[in-house]
Amino acid sequence: MSVFDRRMAAHIDWLLMLITLVICAAGLLVLYSAGYDPETGVDLFGFASVDFASAACLKQALYVVAGLMVMAIAMSIPTQFFFRSASLLYVGSLLLLVAVAAFGVVVNGSRRWLDVGVFNLQPAEFMKFALIVAMARRLARKPPEDGKAYRLGELFVPMIIIAVPMGLIMQQPDLGTALSLGLVGVAQILFVGVRPKALITVLSVLAVLAYPSWLMLHDYQQRRILVLLNPESDPQGSGYHITQSKIAVGSGELFGKGFQEGTQSQLEFLPEHTTDFVFSVLAEEWGFVGSVSIIVLFFFLLSCMLRVAGRARDLFSSLVALGITAQFFAHIVINIGMVIGLMPVVGIPLPLVSYGGSAMLSLMFGLGVLQGVSMRRQMFGER
Repeated sequence: MSVFDRRMAAHIDWLLMLITLVICAAGLLVLYSAGYDPETGVDLFGFASVDFASAACLKQALYVVAGLMVMAIAMSIPTQFFFRSASLLYVGSLLLLVAVAAFGVVVNGSRRWLDVGVFNLQPAEFMKFALIVAMARRLARKPPEDGKAYRLGELFVPMIIIAVPMGLIMQQPDLGTALSLGLVGVAQILFVGVRPKALITVLSVLAVLAYPSWLMLHDYQQRRILVLLNPESDPQGSGYHITQSKIAVGSGELFGKGFQEGTQSQLEFLPEHTTDFVFSVLAEEWGFVGSVSIIVLFFFLLSCMLRVAGRARDLFSSLVALGITAQFFAHIVINIGMVIGLMPVVGIPLPLVSYGGSAMLSLMFGLGVLQGVSMRRQMFGER
């Protein structure tokens, strides 16, 4: 692996870096309010206990610092390294998912984490990047035979690469992460190109499999999808999350209730208000203006990321950058759609804002890899 060269700093996408830091700072501000509890000290992973009014904010700040360190490491790794290590990363992540199924920690009825002593590790977060590079390697090494677009037979192996981790993650169960993996992989395939006939065939097969897939969902997952159409049908059960979230978002009106003045979060009517529903806290306290502001920041973040993908000089680097961008896009759209009642509750965090160490490290690593693509602009010409 190459060492970070000072000359490379001139090619860092500083606008992308600035937007990333601004979103992280906004997330810390929201988390301070969402996790505000001045009567409880903060246990820093068993090493120390400090007096701070918001455990979620303080721990997330440490995750951001660790994420920036991870980003710096990722920036120093040549894209060529990921090309060579894609299979190893993919298989290693699959083994971690198998380990979760066998030895994982059960939290709120889901087996998604591995206990590593200091904290719980969520391997599904790292599978996201592993799938991105594995798909990028496969598509770069096996482009369409006609040089234009994939035929149906050429899609078999890529679809298997996507389906295996999706199946393991759905068994945890974690429908949201599984769907985001599928969206990222499909986005990479579509970026290269698919013949219309092959695309129609795949969509037809998915339509046929829709009902059997529905039967494979857990009861609570089915209820969450059904209650999306009518949350009031089960206000104390499956519709509780959506109902409370919509109340929080709507009550924010234009300018919000003010910092730490959100009744839904401060009085803990809003479930998971530091993780999945952190956008609801932002909307309640900062209103429509604050909500649109963070969405605009995400828009500029995605625009910068797409620019990097478009400027990359080789297909593998482009596909990696596109996959990372698609991952962010899927998380943003699914999370915000979920909290305003347009999508079912599937447990997808809001990138760089929701509380969570595994997600922060995974996303920051991805941004670091994308910065590396931006700095080098080519794959095999790196030194």
